[in-house]
Amino acid sequence: MKLFIDSSAYIAFYNERDEKHREAEGFIDEIKKGFFGPVIFYTTDYVFDEAVTSIVSFTGRKDLALNAGEAILSSKITRVIKVDEEAFKDAWNLFKKFKDKFWSFTDCTSFTLMKRYRLATAFTFDEHYRQAGFKMLP
Repeated sequence: MKLFIDSSAYIAFYNERDEKHREAEGFIDEIKKGFFGPVIFYTTDYVFDEAVTSIVSFTGRKDLALNAGEAILSSKITRVIKVDEEAFKDAWNLFKKFKDKFWSFTDCTSFTLMKRYRLATAFTFDEHYRQAGFKMLP
């Protein structure tokens, strides 16, 4: 299974005080137990930035943000996709197009790259992914 990971999932998993922490942990446990078969995670450099910045901001713990960042970067099953010039332009056009949606620019970069890489499902707690037409897990 190919699964995109949003910053909301990383934040929930690493921040024990997050209201979705137990749900994120449980979902990762299911993945580790093989309930979904082999899993490859995809994320972006923008999501990475948002996740580690938010973790340090929400928790006041730089060590936790560093641990999260190192885990993402050293993971053998995680691919960090760079937001290139074309994705940036496409994301900006998407951001401008949907005036009624309060999607962040980072969300728009994620949506753009998910489409490019044919990723239909995201591990996220952000309803914007469903609004954009993607399946959400857990």
